[in-house]
Amino acid sequence: MNDITIYHNPECGTSRNVLALIRNTGDEPTVVEYLKTPPDRAALQRLIAAMCVPVREVLRQKGTPYDELGLGDAKWSDDELIDLMLQHPILMNRPIVVTPIATRLCRPSEAVLDILPRPQQGAFTKEDGEAVIDAKATVSQSPELPNLDAAAFRKPDLQALLPATRATHAPRILLLYGSVRERSYSRLLTEEAARLLRAMGAEPRIYDPRGLPLPDGEPEDHPKVQELRALAQWAEGMVWTSPERHGAMTGIMKSQIDWIPLTVGSVRPTQGKALAVMEVSGGSQSFNAVNQLRVLGRWMRMITIPNQSSVAKAFLEFDDDGRMKPSSYYERVVDVMEELVKFTLLTRDCADHLVDRYSERRESAEALSRRVNLRSI
Repeated sequence: MNDITIYHNPECGTSRNVLALIRNTGDEPTVVEYLKTPPDRAALQRLIAAMCVPVREVLRQKGTPYDELGLGDAKWSDDELIDLMLQHPILMNRPIVVTPIATRLCRPSEAVLDILPRPQQGAFTKEDGEAVIDAKATVSQSPELPNLDAAAFRKPDLQALLPATRATHAPRILLLYGSVRERSYSRLLTEEAARLLRAMGAEPRIYDPRGLPLPDGEPEDHPKVQELRALAQWAEGMVWTSPERHGAMTGIMKSQIDWIPLTVGSVRPTQGKALAVMEVSGGSQSFNAVNQLRVLGRWMRMITIPNQSSVAKAFLEFDDDGRMKPSSYYERVVDVMEELVKFTLLTRDCADHLVDRYSERRESAEALSRRVNLRSI
């Protein structure tokens, strides 16, 4: 049974190069010429979900009715964009490749190398004459790096960091806070941050932690857990704001983060997403909570921005209506939200490439090889 499928346009040079790279491993993929036999709605939705990208990232602009239809306008919903791709298959960018490792829109063509189960078997030169794999680089071992697995090694790719198609929707930011008090200063600070994010063109959503059970205290299908996990997958950036309690973040804050799993299937809900951290204190300024949040951000494989906010004596910094008063603390919150939006815009289109790791590629290849060998037995 063939485990590789390519949604292919034979008129596209990139698509032809990707098909040739797949065949250069010795595998013969299932080739779907999607302009002749386009996927149905369910299949297209599965592809987009498997790639973990916004619908807009699958749209092709060059040589399509993109401009004629006005698809640059943010008014189009995801369902409407999918409808248009079904009506005009040329709007579907190419090539999309499905392998046992991942599903990916492979532009540039070298992007397919990370998701192929087998290594390249010989030299390969693209149609424009660019050498991608030389005669010795198939699985060649550098004498200077004898411990390196050449099949899993990748040079950082500037083009992958500068994708030709960039998302145009408002940056999606999830905000979490760590207190359920009636007058919660972490919630008030979070609401102030959401107002700023909205003014900066982002789409903020605040999660209400009331009713969230303790980690492992209820099944994963608990409604509050499912709500939190869905928001974590939806978001392209996050803001974590905790009170400092006993020199640390609150249990409420930690519980929310603990309920966000490191993986959902093959998807990491937080990996590669931008993160801003803030705290409120009842006394003098402290950084214990934000320092802990930074450690958690690293553990969740997030890109934690350099700036942060710590509001001392928070009970003095908000008026009776819950609005933050003018101060240097407020200005710092503005700085942090501005930096978060910039980092989100900068990284969201290349997040997978930023956090793609040699050790995990090598581990995935070994695991796949064990599965294939077991199946053949």
